[in-house]
Amino acid sequence: MCDWITAAFGLGGTLIGAMLSFRATVYQQTRLAGERREAREGAAAAALAGELIRMRRHLAGMPVEFGGGEARDRIAWVGLMTTARESDWNAGFEEIFAPAEVAAYTLRHEVLRTRILDVLEILNHWWAVNAIHPGAMNKDSMNAVLKSSLEWLGAWQREEPIPAPSAADLRLFELWQQIQSDRLTKKRRGTSRHRSEG
Repeated sequence: MCDWITAAFGLGGTLIGAMLSFRATVYQQTRLAGERREAREGAAAAALAGELIRMRRHLAGMPVEFGGGEARDRIAWVGLMTTARESDWNAGFEEIFAPAEVAAYTLRHEVLRTRILDVLEILNHWWAVNAIHPGAMNKDSMNAVLKSSLEWLGAWQREEPIPAPSAADLRLFELWQQIQSDRLTKKRRGTSRHRSEG
């Protein structure tokens, strides 16, 4: 009988040891996975900050006529924005967006991710905003929204509350939403007109 009790205690001790070892392993793996995720996210945030700074530097070379809104008439201005879209300067600006967008998509903070992706979309289509709202997207306004993006990103990295968008940021967001809404309305009208003709 003593052998049976000794065996039961031995088996029980082994099972408890195995369970504790398993829990410790799971805890350690979970902690390491969290640390790796945070490290990847920190690296992505640093890469994003680097791309936003690159955009600000690229803006220094923006041709003055692209942001001035000083064309003689609407047709000339739209023509200038078409030229701006096809320019070497804009091609260089567009090259920065892909790595910035990839880095922005890795951010887990939904508000920050959405805001920065919105900024990137607006800046990537600056010439379209300017074609409809001449002068809205100039060097100063573009630099200001990039500065705001860097401030939001920095606050998040420091684990501080993310600042609210400035009045100028909100104006750009509203202009972009208006443009998107107008495009969607025109597209719907075209689709309904096409259906009624068919």
